[in-house]
Amino acid sequence: MKRVIGLSALLVIYAMAFTAGIFSFMLFERLGLNDYISVLLADVIATVIVWASGVILRTASAYDPYWSLQTLAIYICLLYKNQNWHVGTILLLVVISLYSFRLTLNFILGFHSLSYVDWRYKMLKEKTGKFYQIVNLFGICMFPTLVVYAASLPVMAYASIQTFSAFDIIGLSVIVLGILLELIADIQMKKFVKNRSDRSQVLDKGLWRYSRHPNYLGEISIWFGVALTLIISHFNYWFFIAGAVINLLMFLFISIPMEEKHFKEYKPDYEQYKNDTSMLLILPKKKQ
Repeated sequence: MKRVIGLSALLVIYAMAFTAGIFSFMLFERLGLNDYISVLLADVIATVIVWASGVILRTASAYDPYWSLQTLAIYICLLYKNQNWHVGTILLLVVISLYSFRLTLNFILGFHSLSYVDWRYKMLKEKTGKFYQIVNLFGICMFPTLVVYAASLPVMAYASIQTFSAFDIIGLSVIVLGILLELIADIQMKKFVKNRSDRSQVLDKGLWRYSRHPNYLGEISIWFGVALTLIISHFNYWFFIAGAVINLLMFLFISIPMEEKHFKEYKPDYEQYKNDTSMLLILPKKKQ
């Protein structure tokens, strides 16, 4: 029952957030702002609504599905505005939908109730105390929104591109490979968690034998694929790869170090696993 109530609450929250985002976008467009600024401001408003809803419900986890839906919502909105439907835009819509739906479904299947709070949020709450909600807004919610916005800039530009080149398939293929890599890594992790004898065990099978974070490698690959889909045929947009680079740096200097520090606290074999196994790239063991 808690699961149904929680998912229903999230459905209402996201309906409000995306409705507010769409109307905000339309308003900013009428005020003469360009698509990129209008989307950014609408994105920020939607994020604030999700954050505020989480504060009311006393859970930062209300934001968890946002970044997996954000790009798809932006792209559909711009395609509808531009009425730009051709092979390229439709193919990109398909792969972005696959990415979004898979991550959202993964969240729904793993969701139990609104009382669940990710260990990262608990850690931040303990460290920041009375300033937690400020950290929640800008660190847990707004920062990922802005990173995904930056990584989604090629999608926004592609929504206005009137032509399709066969070279665009290279970027689309990278996205698909990233989705598959992330999917396989997640399946292997779920199987491991289900069958492990205790949480101190380290996953050292499948893709995880050759990469400590193959799921993150898949995520990073997806956003570079998004950038390549645009840039290969329209190199004048080369600077839009910056979003994928920012996303990569976020994983390298924030997400991965934080996660590995956490693992070391209760996985005694993790340090050895770390020394033997590549961080991201799927490479042979350093030691056998």
